[in-house]
Amino acid sequence: MTHRISTEALARLSSIRHQYGTEFQSLKKKLLQRIKPSHLHRTDEIGQFYHDLQFLMAYPDDKEIFTLAKNALNQLVQTIEEDENRQYQLGNSGLNGTTMCAAFGFEVCRWLQARFPHLVSLNSIDADEGQISAVLSVVLPKVESEILQDENDDWKSWLQKMTPEGGNMLDTLLRVFDQADMRPEVRDELWNSLLIYTNTRLSLPVGLPDTLYQPFYHRSLVRKAELKDHAQEKPKLLHLRADEAQQIIDCSRMVLLRHIREIDPITFTQPDLVSYYQLSRGLTVALFGMAPARRHPIDNYMGYVAFKNGMPIAYAGSWLLFDSGRIGLNVFPAYRGGESQYLFGQILELHRQVYQLKRFSVDPYQIGKHNKDGIDSGAFWLYHSLGFEPIKSQQKMLAQEENAKRIAHPKYRSPAPVLKKLADSRMELLLEGKPAKFDATDLSIVYARLIKDQYNGDRKAADEQCFERLIKLLHLKKAYQDKNLAFVLKNWAVLLMANEKALRADKALQRSLRQMFEWKASGSEEDYLRMMRKEKVLRKWLEEMAM
Repeated sequence: MTHRISTEALARLSSIRHQYGTEFQSLKKKLLQRIKPSHLHRTDEIGQFYHDLQFLMAYPDDKEIFTLAKNALNQLVQTIEEDENRQYQLGNSGLNGTTMCAAFGFEVCRWLQARFPHLVSLNSIDADEGQISAVLSVVLPKVESEILQDENDDWKSWLQKMTPEGGNMLDTLLRVFDQADMRPEVRDELWNSLLIYTNTRLSLPVGLPDTLYQPFYHRSLVRKAELKDHAQEKPKLLHLRADEAQQIIDCSRMVLLRHIREIDPITFTQPDLVSYYQLSRGLTVALFGMAPARRHPIDNYMGYVAFKNGMPIAYAGSWLLFDSGRIGLNVFPAYRGGESQYLFGQILELHRQVYQLKRFSVDPYQIGKHNKDGIDSGAFWLYHSLGFEPIKSQQKMLAQEENAKRIAHPKYRSPAPVLKKLADSRMELLLEGKPAKFDATDLSIVYARLIKDQYNGDRKAADEQCFERLIKLLHLKKAYQDKNLAFVLKNWAVLLMANEKALRADKALQRSLRQMFEWKASGSEEDYLRMMRKEKVLRKWLEEMAM
């Protein structure tokens, strides 16, 4: 009987969690008090209640509902932790009190082992035996790798012998890879090729400490808002201590881990590269830059996580070049049905103001190309509602036809085959002026064309010749010792040397490029982007090559 009462109350709570007003406010409180976590036995019920509570903490009617939801979430987690059978059934659900078994990248595993060693352990290495031995032979110093050759020893035995008494094999593996002399991205790929699965015990708080946000209580949800509605909003930059920035990093990485996801700017960031902004309606947004050794050489690959009342509700990356940015939005499942359109409008406006952007674009994947979640959620219409239009003419015409149907019949929903056709084009939002309409993807195509047409497909010769000439031209001999600077120059060299004569005649541009590349290699990417926006000659060259 008690189980049925809690099940019925849960179904009712789920149906009204996004509705507001005195009647619903009172009913939510009664239902939260009626539902007993220990009376929920089915995994789908436990998962639904967990998500409902997260939603109510992000979008609470008042302080009492926030507190009731938070307490209920703690009780639910305690109930899970006390029942091994439930823990097993809820494996890889991402719920606190359960275990996540997945293969994560090297940096995420190293962060887990360093920050929360009591929560993580090695589960398995699932690559085949030959692959494991081959990769370890490459990563280990040559003199030590001989032990794995010709069946002198197998990798399992070697790993056990190399692990100190009282230590763990995951730590041994991480140390071996960390000390290998190779570029970080090569190390990442070798690590990933081993299919190293770890067990991570989820027991950390889901949201941020209450010192990092100001609570906001809702009388309603803002369903629709155009970008212009946010133009007068001034985001407030909150100054963080190093430990507070680390808390934001930990929370952001952990919410991605719970969903078995990673993105580079959040994986490869550090406390001094986190900017944290307070916006309206309880929203805060953390912007993440990447550590110098991990940066993209041409554009700025940034990341963000949006928090509502301290709960991480959405994330994505942005790729910034001149005054244009590629961007996306991924709302975590628990928070769908909230203020997604309003949220994205605020995020776009924040990026516009912080990075001085005049154009946004969205990749087809974000809209739904090879992305079932994008199709199921109708992501195309979220972007369209904020002013994004398909770049390809065929998709632009189809969007106009579909939008006319939506206006004429408010209940009309574009079928999946139509959404898939719409997703076969990038979308763009033009804000003002004549912004750059190309990005690093376009420059990648230009680079490949130059290699083919001017260097007969010989990338090594092209890179070496152009790199040497660019170093001399910009007086950046320190690139011979600075790996990060050399990496940046090598990726720019072929593109710039395509206009070598004009560059040699432009001393001002030479000075700007020298400063830009030093900022990209070891300084501020914001300064790199700021100076890039001023370089009209550079933009003109790249635009002519890309268009």
